[in-house]
Amino acid sequence: MIITDFCTGCRACEQLCPTHCIYVEPDEEGFIVAKIDENACVECGVCVKRCPQNNPPEKNVPIRVVGIRYKDNDVLKESASGGVFIALASRVLDEGGIAVGAAYLDDWKVGHIIVNDKAFLYKLQSSKYVQSDTFRTFSEVKEYLVKGRKVLYSGTPCQIEGLYSYLRKDYDNLFTIDLICHGVPSPKLFQKYIKWLETKNRGVILYYNFRDKSSGWGLGYKTKTKTKIITKSAALDPYYYHFLKGDIYRECCYRCNYCTRDRVGDITIGDYWGIEKEHPEFYSTKGVSLALINTPKGMNALSDAEELFYIQESTFERAVKANHNLSRPTERSSMRDTIYLRMNELTVEELFEKELKYPFNLMTALKGIFPVWLKLLLKKMK
Repeated sequence: MIITDFCTGCRACEQLCPTHCIYVEPDEEGFIVAKIDENACVECGVCVKRCPQNNPPEKNVPIRVVGIRYKDNDVLKESASGGVFIALASRVLDEGGIAVGAAYLDDWKVGHIIVNDKAFLYKLQSSKYVQSDTFRTFSEVKEYLVKGRKVLYSGTPCQIEGLYSYLRKDYDNLFTIDLICHGVPSPKLFQKYIKWLETKNRGVILYYNFRDKSSGWGLGYKTKTKTKIITKSAALDPYYYHFLKGDIYRECCYRCNYCTRDRVGDITIGDYWGIEKEHPEFYSTKGVSLALINTPKGMNALSDAEELFYIQESTFERAVKANHNLSRPTERSSMRDTIYLRMNELTVEELFEKELKYPFNLMTALKGIFPVWLKLLLKKMK
């Protein structure tokens, strides 16, 4: 039996299976996929029926679209853009609830964890441009919901829909945030990338942040070894460059059902790219999030926490101009045909210095030393 031809690795089927005959394991590309133990399967069909990829989800038209920024600057600087997630998660924890999201784990794996102490919310902050494993969080979250605890669950839209498929119903005490997702690279490729960085910088990587704000809001990373701190533009890094080009995503990402205006989460968040043109008076080098408020539950959550934010009313038509994944999936590149085959054949040096090479861009290199005011001027001139 085949559950779906376009598995997202959400794990809903694994936790729904009444005979526990479904398990997940990495494929050759390093993405986890659902497998069935045919000897234990009773062919009940639950996995096929409940798989979000087989049954397009019901979605919600955004009720409100805003540019938004958290007022706490100390927390904001550690967030990828405007700090919406951390502010709402803090509020849920203050009310005795839990927050669930992606965190770096041992060995530079990325997985969903449950946080019930604000001291550990930082682990869920900022973007991780690699697929996160949801593990058993769907079933664990259900236990909290049944007990009446508030739950904030964040993830890619396919993960949020996987959660709903597992739960089979909405809960009044469940609040979901889906992300504006480009697509997800393989955990195996990311781990090889970290090894390459360690070789190149002659030290174990102790810290990595895809969305460093040392030079203001944008696309640049920071990484640390015991003796070095390295910051670099996305356009000058092989993994980051090809992530943004859409060359290294999971196959199902190129036919994603969720790259539309209509959303599955109560609130959708991402960077408000293009804010300097659409609402120049609201632009900030500290970062601005785009938030689509999609359900009455989402409206209530924002209203309850509105005093925590600076807010700029906007429209979907303005927001989508520089956020194309709100209207269509990333286009599959020809490089996707070979990159994961080559990944298993090459050394990490060959992979990232030859196969994943990128064109040197002098202007991008110079921007790294430009003052913030000049960067903003250049953005407005594009």
